[in-house]
Amino acid sequence: MKNWKKLLSLASACALTVSLLAGCGGTTTPATAPAESGSPSAEGKMFNIALTAPFTGFDPLRTNDSASTYVNAQIYETLYRIDPDTGESVPLLAADLPEYSEDGTTVTIKLREGVTFHDGTPFNSEAVKYTFDLIKDPDFGSARASIANSIESMECPDETTIVFHLLYEDGVFLAKLAHTNAAIVSPTAQQGQDLMVAPCGTGPYKFVSSVSGSNVVLTRNDEYWGEAPAIKDVTMTIIADESTAVSRMETGEADFMPNISVEQLSRVENNSALTVATSEGAQIYYMAMRSNSSVNPIMAEKDFRVALAKAIDKEGYVEYMMQGYADPATSVIGPKIVGFDEEATTHNIAYDPEGAKAILDAHPGWADEKITFLVPTTPAYTQMGEYFQSNLTQAGFNNVNIENIDWSAWLTESKVDGRFDITLAAWSNVTRDGSELMEPNFHSVNGQRRVRLDDADWAQVDAAIEASKTTTDMAVRTENLLGCNAVLMDGAYIQPIYHSTNLFCHSNQYTNITRDPGGTFYVMDFAYAG
Repeated sequence: MKNWKKLLSLASACALTVSLLAGCGGTTTPATAPAESGSPSAEGKMFNIALTAPFTGFDPLRTNDSASTYVNAQIYETLYRIDPDTGESVPLLAADLPEYSEDGTTVTIKLREGVTFHDGTPFNSEAVKYTFDLIKDPDFGSARASIANSIESMECPDETTIVFHLLYEDGVFLAKLAHTNAAIVSPTAQQGQDLMVAPCGTGPYKFVSSVSGSNVVLTRNDEYWGEAPAIKDVTMTIIADESTAVSRMETGEADFMPNISVEQLSRVENNSALTVATSEGAQIYYMAMRSNSSVNPIMAEKDFRVALAKAIDKEGYVEYMMQGYADPATSVIGPKIVGFDEEATTHNIAYDPEGAKAILDAHPGWADEKITFLVPTTPAYTQMGEYFQSNLTQAGFNNVNIENIDWSAWLTESKVDGRFDITLAAWSNVTRDGSELMEPNFHSVNGQRRVRLDDADWAQVDAAIEASKTTTDMAVRTENLLGCNAVLMDGAYIQPIYHSTNLFCHSNQYTNITRDPGGTFYVMDFAYAG
């Protein structure tokens, strides 16, 4: 991770001592044999990335899906970046760590000098203010408006100083400034073009072209303020069929797959030109259950939702389908997330098919109630949908109907009233903070509203989220995050399935390839093998 180490060194000189990265942050399964010494060098050729899910656009403020983030993380930059090893925030476009007033509500940040956007617009305090004004604007349509909820106003004393005036002491503020949905955009470009199709940032790669629904081409930003990336040209191509994507890895048409399923693992492991690798993840997959605004009003019955939760064999799924490349989740907030405590796991609704059957038997007709199960068509979700439909059938649910839906359509339709009863979802916790897990997923106003709670429970969740983020006192924050977790689990609104391990593969012609715990990768960190 040569380039990221260089950035950390620059930040250290300006701000604080940080631990440099020692490796790729995970474990590696070598190929069955080393690449032949006479194989052609990869240097100078296009670096091809195969994505199995489509990106929805290239505006970091208006997109929040993983595939779009993969692209945007190369083009745009945030004020801070989270060190993948230590979890600490280190300066990126900021020149130093923030200075806080005594009451924590005034935050002053010095900015890096000599940085320009790809369109030539200077990076300065006005650009930062402009970006956060957009995030705050309810008419803009930010994908993560909660990032700016605590900001009352901003001022720019000079070009290299931004001052945030907060409504309250925000315990998550620094982490928010490192979130990919808080990347700084060029005011000139944002006003003159649609960033969803023609992005413009300060990052190490510039946008070249894109074919909607097919691919995007990037090239190295030779005016980048930091160390130039080793890899010059990058193409990310959408290949929805995972087997086809792996075939392209085998033929050398693709060099990196940021996601690979266990089913395809043996093909890659048996190829001497490829490497399978893992890194720690902070992502959770879960089943969302609606108590209202569902297709079937039966979902309002807590016992019915408890029966659904008891039917889900998440341990079996991790063991047999994931082959151990994940950890079964026994709480919404996971061990790698700020705010976790073992107490959270005591609210787990364990796999108990006989218990599910007993609930159904005690309520005549419940077993035959039609359940609409909305499942995205990406490989991971399709497999989960089939497995858990079988679980539910074995537990006595006779009428569980899977509706497969394109990923892009699911992002929108899963928020619609009356669209489904249960669905599958995931959250890559870029900030690794519990409040930033709970608020965007489960808050009644600021959240995505895929999960629908009873009014009284939703009021409790909202209050706990608000209390968790309006202080820097970790004891208070943890208490409220655990309270939020308890409501979601005890009410059977969520059945957490697993905390993921990042599983990916790449050509042996490259090294230093990894994904951070939030699931993001940075091509600037990658290098050619010696």
